[in-house]
Amino acid sequence: MFKSLLYKEWIKLRLYWLLLLVVNVAFCGFLCLRLRHVYRINEAMAVWSNWIFKGYLFYRVCEYVPLLLGVVLGCLQFFPETLSKRLRLVLHLPLGENRAAAVHLVAGLLMLALVYLPGLAIIAASASIYFPPDFQSNLLLTYTPWLLGGFAAYLLTAFTVLEPTWRTRIVYLLLGGALLRLYYQEDFYNSYLRIMPLLAICTALLFVFPLLSTYRFGKGYGS
Repeated sequence: MFKSLLYKEWIKLRLYWLLLLVVNVAFCGFLCLRLRHVYRINEAMAVWSNWIFKGYLFYRVCEYVPLLLGVVLGCLQFFPETLSKRLRLVLHLPLGENRAAAVHLVAGLLMLALVYLPGLAIIAASASIYFPPDFQSNLLLTYTPWLLGGFAAYLLTAFTVLEPTWRTRIVYLLLGGALLRLYYQEDFYNSYLRIMPLLAICTALLFVFPLLSTYRFGKGYGS
């Protein structure tokens, strides 16, 4: 049953997933070409000094890309299910409401991770050419909160979209926006170094939120 649900989600989202993957890879490739251009018109030491002394985050332009991808995937996965009430059929499977909803969320999170990883690999490979090794760890630690923000955005989008009443959706939307701001307070590289484990735990706990909306949807609130 688990494999069947995962396969169903893959069939439903595979074209959207491919499109999001292409967009992310193309954008990251553009950043790499932009970095190459910067090095062609500036000396390496000038670029490095901006990173070391001014804390300039060259890849900050992609800060909100994981967030946007998470929101888009969450909407594409769950909005059609709630609009046509097809989710009710899934919730009546022998698995039970919570397990069925959890499988859908796991499928979405896995697909989102597969969208993120190639882009991150491209950026890391490009940075390894133009920056010293110390930059690699700084890049990963700086990029990780943005990735967690993308997963949080996906879960909060599912939390909002699965909610059966529009009035409550607006409350969830405002709450989700406030929570997501916590992932984007970085003004210098490694700003989140000390609280990274706590941020990861908070992101994992958001997995429970869509299950609450699914419960309300299954009980017919707002019908």
